[in-house]
Amino acid sequence: MRTAGQKLVDFYKTQLGQDVLETLPLAAASAGYQGLFTDMSPEEIAMSTGVGVGAAFAGRPLFGRLGQAIGNRVINKQSPNIGREVLEQMQRDPMFGDVMKAKLAPYVNQSPAGQLGQIFGRGYGDNVLQGAVAFAAPELMPGEE
Repeated sequence: MRTAGQKLVDFYKTQLGQDVLETLPLAAASAGYQGLFTDMSPEEIAMSTGVGVGAAFAGRPLFGRLGQAIGNRVINKQSPNIGREVLEQMQRDPMFGDVMKAKLAPYVNQSPAGQLGQIFGRGYGDNVLQGAVAFAAPELMPGEE
């Protein structure tokens, strides 16, 4: 029987798992920020968190493609070996090797720089959108009376 920790690791190795597990911590932090430092009602915080999570899930593939394009069209042309070298170094690390293989699996047909751009775009693009929603929401919602 697999442990709960192993099930979580196996879930993280899927693209959906990465999307969920990389999006939820910032959702919780955003809700905490809004609860502590704004006059937003619990309902408004819940709505803002939902919009932020939705924006993050929509943004991950978009920013991933943007990162991939930058990797393929800019980085790969200027330094064609750098992406391969970075990927090899990351995969040699025993702590990150399996995780990196799982993150890169959907992008095996890309150049190494395109693969790195894809995972960095997915990994950080959602944070940008979620953070923007979290910081804009208090100004856009009336708050508690």
